[in-house]
Amino acid sequence: NTPRLLRPGSFVMMAAVLGTLLGCEDATTDPLARIVAGETAGALALGVDLPHPGSWTVPDDAAPESADALVRWLTSWDLPGDEGRGVRNLTYSSLATLFVPELGRGGIGEQLDRLAEGVRRALLLPEEQLPERIRVRISEAANAHALALDALRAENLRDAMVQLLAGSDALREVGPEAVARTMVSEVVADRRNISARDSYSEQDLERLDRLLRGGREALSDQDWVRAIRRAYYARGLIVRDGA
Repeated sequence: NTPRLLRPGSFVMMAAVLGTLLGCEDATTDPLARIVAGETAGALALGVDLPHPGSWTVPDDAAPESADALVRWLTSWDLPGDEGRGVRNLTYSSLATLFVPELGRGGIGEQLDRLAEGVRRALLLPEEQLPERIRVRISEAANAHALALDALRAENLRDAMVQLLAGSDALREVGPEAVARTMVSEVVADRRNISARDSYSEQDLERLDRLLRGGREALSDQDWVRAIRRAYYARGLIVRDGA
């Protein structure tokens, strides 16, 4: 079943609930959570390490299809947004098979605490200042966390892991690194589709290529904000001149 998303205006209430669950004394402000590159596409910087399958230990006796799911999950972040999300959604069941025996109930609970902290920080940001795509992902993450917690309490570790992965990726998807990698890959794909018949001047194509080179260099330097800005301006150039 598709989880019900939080209604607008529910962010503060949910943040207070999560703050109580995490034992936080002050759940009203968090200077580490902020929107970066807000003048362009905007990304959610939470200042917390979200659960990351790439950092977990892969069992020596892992089945090839399960190990392959991890590779597909890792490489999905270099795909355009919808395509990457679709790939990740297809990996969660295999990743649960791979990691539930390794993490066990206690390990999954610890990872859920990290997701809860990410959700809590995200929910404390002023809702009216967030782009809709970020609000949607925060709601998805909050609901996935609630479902994962219910599954863990019911000792359904597999479902708990699937929801843990889905919730973590919802937040990660609007984080600086993912936004940067996705935007650059999308604009690179758009550039490849430009043909001689399109109405671009040589000067604009040179400018577009400079922006894309700058975006790739920023990714190599892990300067996510700079990469977002380069991709954003490149996208604007494509939309303007390709219209």
